[in-house]
Amino acid sequence: MSPVRHSVRALLFDGDELVLFRRDKAGREPYWVTPGGGIEPEDASPEAALRRELAEELGATAGPVVPVFTLVEPGYRSTVYVAGLVELDLSRRTGAEFHDQSGHEIQRVRPADVGSVNLVPVELREFILGNAAVLPELLTARRRYRPVVDVSVLLFDGDRVLLGLRRNTGYADGEWIAMPSGHLDEGESVLDAGAREASEELGIEVGELDVVHVMHHRNPGCAGRIGFFLVARSWSGTPTNTEPDKCEKIAWFPVGELPSNTVPRVAAAIEAQRDTFFSLHGWERPRLDELRAEAARSSCEELTVAVLAAAGGGLLLVSDAETDRLPATIVGPGESLEQAIARLHPGPPTYAGAADYTSATGVTGRRFVFEVTPPPDSLPATLRLPARDRALIETWARRPVVSRGSTGS
Repeated sequence: MSPVRHSVRALLFDGDELVLFRRDKAGREPYWVTPGGGIEPEDASPEAALRRELAEELGATAGPVVPVFTLVEPGYRSTVYVAGLVELDLSRRTGAEFHDQSGHEIQRVRPADVGSVNLVPVELREFILGNAAVLPELLTARRRYRPVVDVSVLLFDGDRVLLGLRRNTGYADGEWIAMPSGHLDEGESVLDAGAREASEELGIEVGELDVVHVMHHRNPGCAGRIGFFLVARSWSGTPTNTEPDKCEKIAWFPVGELPSNTVPRVAAAIEAQRDTFFSLHGWERPRLDELRAEAARSSCEELTVAVLAAAGGGLLLVSDAETDRLPATIVGPGESLEQAIARLHPGPPTYAGAADYTSATGVTGRRFVFEVTPPPDSLPATLRLPARDRALIETWARRPVVSRGSTGS
């Protein structure tokens, strides 16, 4: 039996458009393909192969990917993923196929318009057309905003509150958080979620639960979330660390003397719940040290910075024959965010936006964009940048020019 060849393809969304290649070969009508290629023996997984192909063909990094379609033919199997474009730098592409004469023009096409081009294979074209309204929703590109809902139960013993030291979770490991804490699941109330978390994490059965505080918070460089903080008026059983794989230990602390490494939103909520029912947290423009601390809390292995700057009366861009891109660099070992930004362009940095990505080698990273000058008087008629960066540029250009100050620590 002949071996089955495996490949991966990307439905790579740049905003609400798909990034495609137009191919032109002698004796054949033009056709379009999605980025991707064969899985190599050295690829750790199909996802790793996909990220390698995106880097080779586009010099691109993408955020989370979702498998959505598998095409099986005799001796061939192809898995198709939906992915969102974070950064595009054609100077970094290395694919040997770009040196042939078949053409690899990058074009962007809305899913509903895929029928107007000769996208191959035809099965994939029909899949995209049949799911044109659904596919962008997998990346929240056009879906109604639905924030994550956090639920924390505050257990008090006199003036002491119970906290847990996180570990092996991938977020805020080595920091203290309210115990128990978790996320609201589909189909359960906030009170049910609090009772479930108390049973799962501490092995106790809580009595009456009261919602004592609601917080709309945003971690620096991340999306907003809703946090409900409940108080258990009574419980049965002794609180025990029942999930030692996720929690190193639990301990009681005086409310006024919480550990310095308590997760900031938790410390703020414990303080705020004594005086008010609702609070906002983290909605101020974040400082550089806050952005770096949150990236570490999120276990990011690599940080990239890009800048929005005006130069010579226009927008500062790095351009090639097909695309433009913002000046960007990876933050070096031992280098601060401010130092990395200064390598790109002088000026006090002001946070504009961020996006998470995974590199072709599997490194998880966060890409920050900073404004370092006032916007130019006018923008180019056409911006050949990813949609995410175009949106940041347009927001920057609309912002009133005021005295600028660094968001450094």
